[in-house]
Amino acid sequence: MKPKILVTEALGPEGLAYLAEHAEVDAYDLLPPELLPEMIGNYDAVIIRSAHRITRELIVGRPRLKVVARAGAGVDNVDLDACTELGIAVINAPGANAIAAAEHAFALLMAVMRNIRLGDIHVREGGWNRQAFLGEELHGRRLGIIGLGRVGRQVARIAHGFRMTVGAYDPYISPEIFEAHGAKQYRDLESLLKDSEILTIHTPKSGPHLDERLLRLLPKGAYVVNAARGGLMDEEALAKLLEEGHLAGVALDVFVHEPPSLDSPLFRQKRVVVTPHLGGSTFEALANVGVMTAKGVIETLNGITPPNLVNVPIPPLEVPELHALDTLCQTLGRLFSELHPTVNHRLVLTAGKLIPKEAIPWLRQSLIASLLQGRLDERVNTVNALIKAEQQGLTLMVNEDPKAAERTALSLMWEGHPETLIEMEWADDAVHLRRLDNVAFDLVWPEVALITRHRDTPGIVGHVGTLLGEFHVNIGNLHLGRRALGEEALMVMTLDDRPPAGLMEALVKIPGMIAAYLLA
Repeated sequence: MKPKILVTEALGPEGLAYLAEHAEVDAYDLLPPELLPEMIGNYDAVIIRSAHRITRELIVGRPRLKVVARAGAGVDNVDLDACTELGIAVINAPGANAIAAAEHAFALLMAVMRNIRLGDIHVREGGWNRQAFLGEELHGRRLGIIGLGRVGRQVARIAHGFRMTVGAYDPYISPEIFEAHGAKQYRDLESLLKDSEILTIHTPKSGPHLDERLLRLLPKGAYVVNAARGGLMDEEALAKLLEEGHLAGVALDVFVHEPPSLDSPLFRQKRVVVTPHLGGSTFEALANVGVMTAKGVIETLNGITPPNLVNVPIPPLEVPELHALDTLCQTLGRLFSELHPTVNHRLVLTAGKLIPKEAIPWLRQSLIASLLQGRLDERVNTVNALIKAEQQGLTLMVNEDPKAAERTALSLMWEGHPETLIEMEWADDAVHLRRLDNVAFDLVWPEVALITRHRDTPGIVGHVGTLLGEFHVNIGNLHLGRRALGEEALMVMTLDDRPPAGLMEALVKIPGMIAAYLLA
């Protein structure tokens, strides 16, 4: 049965078309917010923009809801903590509207520097006094960028086209990123402000708040632009500095309260240009945001980790590598959980040297989720894995093994019990089993696998083959392994199809059979 998705605001035809291919969709240009509480519990996913808030009260007691998506860069109107606790994935669309937001920042900047708004009003009133509206050029100006993320980098690119000098402050970005985008790196915010004739900010809500003291550090005659998040700049301080003549102009697309009060002191200043949060509002950005959001929702509902999952530490990897590691991790977790279900020790995860270090936190959560799925009646997934693990007393530690091989491999075992070690590797676009209960194997992991643990005595393999024949089950490949002659042995069979009911019960009745496991 297809999942049901609720879209509360305009998403764009491309995004809606993608959703409709994979789900039942109820879409609104603008769903009245008061209707959302009574509707949200009937859907597997909900996609919002800016007009709705996803609160704890709204999602508690909605067991069907699996995904909350914000069709935009931020998730300020989503209770991330509550979603994480409840195992609800949160999706957004970072960078999909970066070009639109950067271009809008320059549109605002040029509008205020060239007196576009004032000149427009003047002409409409019958005037033609060109001298009264002399403007200023961007060419050669010192631009300061706070936040050199996706939007900030596009701003730097455009600024170079105007032959501006670019400086930036972002404590979370490496020097190589500054160099690659032709921006002088400032180690502290105050130094950047003192050098910036034009200032623009492109950070999330958690970015620095520019109060009057900081804004006064700007050179006299500076221009200020905020097309990022409301509240990053003190609006009353901006109005005061404009009135004093310290600032030459202010351009805002976002406000602390949206829509802003008409009594705002900024609206009494002529050298102010404002727009109603239009930074990402272009046809192209709407299409990009819609498709990115839609893909993230559908992938999450299908058990695939998308790169735009917010409340999981997704590493900055290319999508094919991300999906490969996701498949490797989930396969290992399911196999280990099936063969070693008892939680009695700490788990030890060891990664091959070709596993990116930045991927380890996410892989750790993904493995825990794979281990706990099926053991608990409540929802458990990568989103709430750490919370559920703590409740179950499960600990997974990462082993920094200097002798780890140069492979894209993961191994897992209970601490102090090397006989439980299972190792898998991603190679040649497939998952390979390398060790099973610390016994060497070498096979491509199949869609349907039958595993037996049995006494190393003659005849058991033949009995198993005969029994599968009686149940009309065809064996594609068969792999045997053991630690030593006469000890416990393991057999992994790849099957063409999922076997019929009754086979597993019959298998464990074979003399010498210890256990049998089916993974499909």
